[in-house]
Amino acid sequence: MSYFFLKKNLIYLLLFITSIIGFNIINDYGIGIEEHFQRKSGFYWLNYILNFTNLDFLSLRVSEKLNEINYFTPNLFPIEKVPYYGVVFDLPLALIEIIFEINQPQNYFRLRHIAMFVISLIGAFTFYKIILNRFNDFFVANFGFLIFIFLPRIFGSIFFDNKDTLFLIIVTFNIYFLLNYLKNESIKNLTYFSLFCALCVSTRIIGILIPLSFIFFIFLKHLSDAKYKENFKIIFIFIISFSFFLFLHWPYLWTLSVPEWFNFFSPFFQAMNPIVYFNGEFYQSKYLPLSYLPTWIILSTPVFILILFFYGLFLMCSRFANNFINVESFNTFGKYDFWNSKKEAFDLMILINFVLIILLYISVDLALLSGWRHFYFLNFYILYFVCFCIFFLFEKFKRDNLKHKIIKYSLIIFLSIQLVDIYQYHPFQSSYFNNLISKSKREKFEIDTQSLSRMHAIKEILKFNNGITLIGTASWTPLEDARSMINQDLWKKLNFTGTNFENADFIYSNHYYDVDTNFNKKYQIPENFYLYKIFSVDGTKIYSIYKKK
Repeated sequence: MSYFFLKKNLIYLLLFITSIIGFNIINDYGIGIEEHFQRKSGFYWLNYILNFTNLDFLSLRVSEKLNEINYFTPNLFPIEKVPYYGVVFDLPLALIEIIFEINQPQNYFRLRHIAMFVISLIGAFTFYKIILNRFNDFFVANFGFLIFIFLPRIFGSIFFDNKDTLFLIIVTFNIYFLLNYLKNESIKNLTYFSLFCALCVSTRIIGILIPLSFIFFIFLKHLSDAKYKENFKIIFIFIISFSFFLFLHWPYLWTLSVPEWFNFFSPFFQAMNPIVYFNGEFYQSKYLPLSYLPTWIILSTPVFILILFFYGLFLMCSRFANNFINVESFNTFGKYDFWNSKKEAFDLMILINFVLIILLYISVDLALLSGWRHFYFLNFYILYFVCFCIFFLFEKFKRDNLKHKIIKYSLIIFLSIQLVDIYQYHPFQSSYFNNLISKSKREKFEIDTQSLSRMHAIKEILKFNNGITLIGTASWTPLEDARSMINQDLWKKLNFTGTNFENADFIYSNHYYDVDTNFNKKYQIPENFYLYKIFSVDGTKIYSIYKKK
């Protein structure tokens, strides 16, 4: 009884330990490259909504915040030019900042980091619930929780990436409510699922693939049961509720004219098309090789996770291929059985959605950059197939106690190695590479794409310079924005010169460029500077500091 009680409640101990770890290290992380823009977006849309109310005291405070943002970060991209970013995270945080009068830069970015960490913990717990409900195995579920939250690149982003990591979490919530619906096909569960489908789509437009997968799934279900009225009713209620929730919470939709509705998807595929450094070559973003995404996934995911993922994907594809080949038909209309249980139906829904994402990536010239963080949501599918594989192995060897224990303890050892890597990379886990790539070849890829090293580098420079310091930037990152995470008393000691190196005392570079440095010398270090410091983690160069001779 006590052993069962421990298994059943171990997740709460893991949540507690993870919370302690997270809240103790949360201040070690710098500020992500998009956080200023996302904060501005929250206030922009909060101001837009308040225009429909009589809350003038709030509107005044929001206007003051927007003026302050425009003064402090004048080079931020105008929200009006990219108004389609979702508000699920940014708008509520802007409102909290106003209500609780959070005015210090360090405090309002720490608030965002704390909120994102808490949401990520809830997301990991939700993944645990999905795995437990699907496989009914506490070890697999607890292991799923740990690899979800402690996947190196994800763990390095859960404190500050409130766009890409947030989308991963919302996808997880969405699929949890999908599982609930498949277990109990009630109107209530369908409504919850449609709500999170709407949140998914507003957070990232690629989220539209989940509702499309669901409609395709209902079509397959119809082939199986031929219940015309019932299936039509499901699709009708889903589309209506999904559309309602989407329009209700996404103020961008309120601004669209009729012609813009007919051209709805076009703005989402308009990108800056910058230069991207990949595998030792410079490419325009829209013309990256097809290998870009799979290469990044393979090189920055722990090797044991990759092995389990590919085997799990193979197993699931094999099962449904056999179901399709052996399909039987009955009666006049035909009866097609693509699954043998509701759990298999859920697996098929996951597989359909994953395949649609891959097909989209192959068929559309997406303008990608910054590694694969725009596709971090794929980690849900990767880890689900990992858990599927582990469950399959446990079932296969459930009568062979020795092999069962070997698998279990091997997983614990591999996870322990992963935790060591996270400790070693701290606080730059978002720059993690596995051992499939040599340390010398890591410089052929963009590393600090979130420009997280800015705060770390500025603090390093301040250690050795007590007067006013002029710092230049030899990379595509707004170094001055990192002041927000540094004590305001130190701001008077900092003067940022951008790419004007003539008067600079130091030059910072995280080697992240928007030009081909083979031909464009925009970021070339002048000869009167020498390499002062290189900061590396496990052979991965994060940033360099140059000092005037």
